Amino acid sequence: MKNILNNIILLIILIAGSVAVVTLKPTNLGLDLKGGVSIVLEPDIQKALEKEYEKYAMDMESFLDERDVKILDVFVKKDGIYIEVIEEPQLSKALEELEENFPRFTVKREKKGLLHIQLKSREISSFERGIISQAIEILRNRIDALGVAQPVITKIGPKRILIELPGYLDLERAKKIIGKTASLELKLVVESAPSKEILEEKLTRDTEILPSLKGDEWFLVKKVPVITGGDLKTAYQSTDEYGSPAVTFELKGEAASKFGNFTQNNIGKRLAIVLDNKVVSAPVIRSRISSRGQITGYFTPEEARDLAVVLRAGALPTDLHILQERIVGPSLGKDAIEQGIKAGILGFALLVILIIARYKVAGVTATFSILLNALLLWAGLVLLDATLTLPGIAGIILNMGIAVDSNVLIFERFKEELRLGNTLRKAIELGYRRSLSAVWDTHITLLVAALILFQFGSGPVKGFATTLAIGTIASFISNVHYSKVFLDLLAKYRILKI
Repeated sequence: MKNILNNIILLIILIAGSVAVVTLKPTNLGLDLKGGVSIVLEPDIQKALEKEYEKYAMDMESFLDERDVKILDVFVKKDGIYIEVIEEPQLSKALEELEENFPRFTVKREKKGLLHIQLKSREISSFERGIISQAIEILRNRIDALGVAQPVITKIGPKRILIELPGYLDLERAKKIIGKTASLELKLVVESAPSKEILEEKLTRDTEILPSLKGDEWFLVKKVPVITGGDLKTAYQSTDEYGSPAVTFELKGEAASKFGNFTQNNIGKRLAIVLDNKVVSAPVIRSRISSRGQITGYFTPEEARDLAVVLRAGALPTDLHILQERIVGPSLGKDAIEQGIKAGILGFALLVILIIARYKVAGVTATFSILLNALLLWAGLVLLDATLTLPGIAGIILNMGIAVDSNVLIFERFKEELRLGNTLRKAIELGYRRSLSAVWDTHITLLVAALILFQFGSGPVKGFATTLAIGTIASFISNVHYSKVFLDLLAKYRILKI
């Protein structure tokens, strides 16, 4: 009796705590229940790989130059870096030096005087994973700035990213913020002209031609930027000297010192503020500038605010291509919730009638156990900040079926023990003991399956797996442990019938 009382006290505390959690903390609803925006993206891995090759091409050229290897040309293609040497005898020297000092690459003789250099296959795989992870992290920072509650940002398949924004219906703004690369670079202007053709004659290996934001002016700028988005400490919306919307940025300590020295040495020259390979503005450097600068242009207040958001979050490692976009209206989710509640009430009512008709008083304890299971499951979802989706509701319904199945298995074993001539108390003990192994197997199998689905699934599958895992644990507490406590209590007072 003492053991029963202890369990009842613990049950009261458990119920009170669960009710408090469910009442005080709102449940997070998924896109299919709350409405919102869903976008599937694919990073341009090939473009990112070419940028990586370009970076290493410069390093390799400097490296070989220091070792007196006479280089005729270094150029990058989609399939790697190509280095052409002047004299054939130096080809072997270049090959040995590169293999020894750049172990991430394979170096092959392509033809006379030409080396072909590529990242090794495992390095490319690692690079791709890094691009995806970095993109997800930056997207998460950008979306957090939008104030969306419980967004879903996850990898689907080998190279795609799924974004779900429950309760957010402005698809166009979401696309601008999510898909904008926001690659900020400050580059020295060599010359400007009204057309690209005028500047092409003066193009060198160290320079590039970029258009203005409006496309009415072209700039010949240094390839190597003075400052990049990675040097920013923060960025925020502001106004320029004419009161128009602008974005002010602040630089980190080391970058501020470097920028100060650069502007001091280039007073009177123009500095191009480049955003995603377009020159937003190109002011003349009038004096030394160190820790702070301003991006001006033809911005609306919302555009300036969104630009500040993406600059603070950081530049994406490469372009993102939108493969799929959709808006889910809130009315669809409302209908699903209403229909789900009606179906749940009807199904539960039929279940109660059947289980009480079959197992009498024991059926009443089973009903209470199932209600306890539902309460614990709901409280678990809220505590873990899990998002409830339609597949998640399917997981809850499946869990209710498992709960009934456990009770039916145990009650049928009781009846079998009673038919063998055992007393009611003994039948309860033997029935539980002899059916517990099957119940354990069911629950552990479901829990393992749920964990596998959560680990390797995405989006809706994870929602289903979450509710199934929490529900399986709640089912064992309510429908196995406490179901026996209720039966023991009723048997002690001789009111149990089965």
